[in-house]
Amino acid sequence: LARSSPACLGCLPPVRSAQPHEGSLYMWIDAHQARVLIGFEEDILIVSEGKMAPFTHDFRKAQQRMPAIPVNIHSMNFTWQATGRAEYFYEFLSLRSLDKGIMADPTVNIPPLGTVPHQASVVQVGFPCLGKQDGVAAFEVTVIIMNSEGNIILQTPQNAIFFKTCQQAECPGGCRNGGVCNERHVCECPDGFYGPHCEKALCMPHCMNGGLCVMPGFCICPPDFYGINCDKANCSVTCFNGGTCFYPGKCICPAGLEGDQCEISKCHQPCRNGGKCTGKNKCKCPKGYQGDLCSKPVCEPGCGLYGACIEPNTCQCQEGWHGRYCNKRYGVNLLNALRPTGTKHRQQHTPSPKWAEERQAPPESNYIW
Repeated sequence: LARSSPACLGCLPPVRSAQPHEGSLYMWIDAHQARVLIGFEEDILIVSEGKMAPFTHDFRKAQQRMPAIPVNIHSMNFTWQATGRAEYFYEFLSLRSLDKGIMADPTVNIPPLGTVPHQASVVQVGFPCLGKQDGVAAFEVTVIIMNSEGNIILQTPQNAIFFKTCQQAECPGGCRNGGVCNERHVCECPDGFYGPHCEKALCMPHCMNGGLCVMPGFCICPPDFYGINCDKANCSVTCFNGGTCFYPGKCICPAGLEGDQCEISKCHQPCRNGGKCTGKNKCKCPKGYQGDLCSKPVCEPGCGLYGACIEPNTCQCQEGWHGRYCNKRYGVNLLNALRPTGTKHRQQHTPSPKWAEERQAPPESNYIW
């Protein structure tokens, strides 16, 4: 009676409703339970008018197509009812798990011996997975129904074996290295371990160069490496110019150097004025110099149109110009300042531009009047 396979049940001719007739026995799976099993809501008749449904007659053939009850289904509900004044009696002869390491004996929510009710009532068959081992458990449910004279009128098909898939209600696969399975079915790992089963050791910093973390903070290093996280190499070469050996025969070179031993500069011409090579013919210049080789001095803000920067913040002015930025011109004001005083008899006049241009000697020159 307690057929519990969604695949087999789905093969039944669906019945929209189980309307009992007077003076007979009925059992069905209601639409709500059917939806859980086969995905759509249909009442499924198992016993109608005191007779088993056709699909139960060849149980062995149906069993070959019958998958195990899936993990997410922990029980099944069957509805039964005796109509009219007839009395029917039931007895569960067997509720037995054949794989007790995976699932305990099936359970029912009614006494093992009793009377079929005259009101529609639910018989629930439970599948108690133990949560200690994954697998598929075989079980049997054997029940008979008798009339008032004690004659067996219905019974579970002989040798009816059903199957239930169980996964650990606790953490599947178990927790290792001292991990504890919590109420959310997740392993809580001790310090130094992680992973779904706490199976991985945590090394911080992580093991490098192919090292294997076998215990918290402990790496097993491959040949040619050592250190707490296998970060150091047993080097057979010497690294020059500040290079660091990171792999047997290999060096990490500072910027601007290359080669197996950092012996080659990337700048074909040396950087000048204290510059340092940082790339292919690129120099990092100190303050006051610029250019690919740091050969050009820098004057801030600049020497203008009439001067040239010859050293950092030092301008060389063209003839006729002076000042820090070469922006001042020798001219009229300077010449007037150099004119002798006390010559009131001489006519005061402004020199012509031509005369001023011809008299551009520096201030320290001697003039004879």
